[in-house]
Amino acid sequence: MLRWAPYPFVRVTLSFIAGILLYIFSGRDLPYTLEVFAFFVAAYLVAVILSWRLKSAIVTAAAGILALLCFAAGGAWFTNLNTESHQPNHLSKLPSAATYYTGVVDDYVMQKPGYQSTVLSVEQLLVDGEWKSASGKVQLSIPHDSDKEYEVGYGDRLLIKGAPQPVTPALNPNQFDYRAYLANKQVYHRHYLQSHQYLKVGSAPPNPILYFSIHLRRKLDSLLKEHIAERREYGISSALILGVKDELDNEILKVYNNTGTTHVLAVSGLHVALIYGVLMLALVHVNRTRKQRIAVAVALISFLWLYAFVTGLSPSVLRAVVMFSLVTVARAISRQSNIYNTLAVAAFFLLLYNPYYLLDVGFQLSFLAVLGIVYLQPLLYKTLEFDNRLLDKVWVLFTVSVAAQLITFPLGLLYFHQFPVYFWLANLVVVPVSTGVLYTGMAALAFSWVPFLSFLLFQLHFWTIWFMNEFTIRVHQLPQALIQGIDISAGQAWMLYALMLCFILFLVLRRLPYLVLATGIVAILAVQEIREGMQQQQQRALTIYSLRGTSALSLVRGQDAIVLADKGLELDERNYTFNMQPHLWHKGIEQPAFATFSAANLPSGISHALLPDSNSLYVWQGQKLLVISRPLKVQPKAALSIDYVLLTNSARVNPEDLLPFSFKHLILDASNKPWYLQRMRQQLTTTGIPFYDVTEKGAFVVEVE
Repeated sequence: MLRWAPYPFVRVTLSFIAGILLYIFSGRDLPYTLEVFAFFVAAYLVAVILSWRLKSAIVTAAAGILALLCFAAGGAWFTNLNTESHQPNHLSKLPSAATYYTGVVDDYVMQKPGYQSTVLSVEQLLVDGEWKSASGKVQLSIPHDSDKEYEVGYGDRLLIKGAPQPVTPALNPNQFDYRAYLANKQVYHRHYLQSHQYLKVGSAPPNPILYFSIHLRRKLDSLLKEHIAERREYGISSALILGVKDELDNEILKVYNNTGTTHVLAVSGLHVALIYGVLMLALVHVNRTRKQRIAVAVALISFLWLYAFVTGLSPSVLRAVVMFSLVTVARAISRQSNIYNTLAVAAFFLLLYNPYYLLDVGFQLSFLAVLGIVYLQPLLYKTLEFDNRLLDKVWVLFTVSVAAQLITFPLGLLYFHQFPVYFWLANLVVVPVSTGVLYTGMAALAFSWVPFLSFLLFQLHFWTIWFMNEFTIRVHQLPQALIQGIDISAGQAWMLYALMLCFILFLVLRRLPYLVLATGIVAILAVQEIREGMQQQQQRALTIYSLRGTSALSLVRGQDAIVLADKGLELDERNYTFNMQPHLWHKGIEQPAFATFSAANLPSGISHALLPDSNSLYVWQGQKLLVISRPLKVQPKAALSIDYVLLTNSARVNPEDLLPFSFKHLILDASNKPWYLQRMRQQLTTTGIPFYDVTEKGAFVVEVE
């Protein structure tokens, strides 16, 4: 039987989380949150007074329930307070667009190819010739076209010409919703700036401590860049030690993703635990008396928080630092700490600081991984015993990796749609080697002022990273190293967790009903998969996607698909990966057949006619699609019936040229230039030709009968 008494903070944190989720799922517009919170607090106080006077177990139990309801209502109220869009002077509530606005850079500046990205906290706007105070955050994209390492920095006050635009939603089905991602960070607007659109007018860092940490991190990052010549190894070093991922090579990042070892590149609880362990080892001899324990605790906590500031205060690092700080305090005052309560307290204070951390994928995976390691790893470890000390250490690493992977498995499928088959093998080597990378890197930075010693340490650091990279690449190259295209819903993810919980309860408590319940969940999941497979066998769909600067469409029949695209899609793999692939996976398409619009030989099932003016007519499943990429020089003698016309690559076409054609829809895709789209929208509206612009309305999807 589950005993709740030893876990008071677990109950409190779960109640607080329930309130946050209630607020978010209500559409972030739950009314009277403060009043509800005040009501439950008052009811709790009344119940406590009655409990004291009546000495009734029922009243005492009611007081406990009301206390938890207070935390749930408090979670909703705090989430409401932290939702910036509710402010009366927020950007989203402006009656008209601003011509200028000012604000302070309130985040790190990230390097991107050709530009830099950061977040600006808005202070004032010029609207209708009058400056008005305002609130809200804007994600800025600033061209990096000068010799300066950073165009702007944290704390810079900027004067910007123009008005920020609301973040556009996902324009393709099943695409990652970047608007929702930014909204969870309280960012609802974006602005792509030109070099002449902004001016630095001062400096006012909102957080002096963060300002110091950024400058310290930049200085340390410059030391790494100076001593590590290879870009691949430098990118890994900077990401692993400092949490700076600006120079992380995309190919090597993909390798780590596909082998289940990305966690070593994200500064997280693993790194904090390693640093904590080294510090405890170094201070073990001065940790005996009460005064010594307090001095050691102060030193440990100070160093851990310094490391957290240097590495960017990410939720995973904050969770670990808060947790180890609580453990350190408990040890200093000779109090026994419960790891579940400690973890719950860390989560509570982080969510109290920012309730929207709950929606952060890193936050979720971090806490779940620790739970898996704390609870599941000992159970797995006890299944085998080794007399050999080395084999025992290997078994510990293996069970830690399996426990963390097992408990994060449903979330991994939900968010990333893949499963790394050899995660256990990769982590057996990468985790201990990354420990060496962290220690040698920090030692090299600490002794960078000692000429010969620093050279040796940086060399050792470099070759350790090189070995880790090469090993990970070899694992990635093993046959069937990655299973991709797994598409599950949020409901199915919850069912997988319920299934996991039932199995654990059955194994621990030896109660048959839990096994029966697990069997029922498996049956429901199986029926869902069979039903989905049958539906996918019957599907036929034409989809024209909204991609960056290129044309692409998919023709889906059953669980097969043909992708027709410009050659530009071949040169930009990320365009396909982020914009098209999730939709095809959702349709049950593991690997479509690819072809370019200009290909002479197309996959079976689609017919192609090249017109004399070099435009193309495609016929698929009885649907006729005219793709116009060049000026129309051929006119039909009689009205030509076509289902769809796709206008691409800013083709010089007058709307009058399209009148001889009879079609259901004219589609403008994202391969057209912005000025061209604006002009064509005006001309088509004037001519009376209905059209569909995928850059505004999202992908054009037709389910074929």
